Amino acid sequence: MVSQWTPGAVAALRQKENLPFVRADASGDIVETNPRFDEVYGWQPGALIGESLAAILPASFREFHHAGFARFQLTESSKVVNHPLTLATVCSDGTELQSEHYIVAEKYPDGSWSFAATLRPLEGPHASSGAAAP
Repeated sequence: MVSQWTPGAVAALRQKENLPFVRADASGDIVETNPRFDEVYGWQPGALIGESLAAILPASFREFHHAGFARFQLTESSKVVNHPLTLATVCSDGTELQSEHYIVAEKYPDGSWSFAATLRPLEGPHASSGAAAP
């Protein structure tokens, strides 16, 4: 299989300090958010660490996400990475905010995966213009 995973992709997204950033492990558990993510979506720093990505996904989307994640585990192929997607993100108060997500995946030498995304809010007080892509 031709690799579509760019070494250093997660680190490159992390450098986008003005954009909310979230990273998950191969199990779909959140392992990192940046202060901008916490500010925009109303989460307390560290509150999502160890939680499933489902915590920030609308209930109506969770099954689709779970199926896609499971498919990725089997195929290591994805149609949603490396280009912007408009998706809702759940805030700490339960409201949903439309955001442009730019998702990357990175495979490490030990065979483990990491997934990260920048989220550019498209509505609300933190809405911004311009693409979330690196």
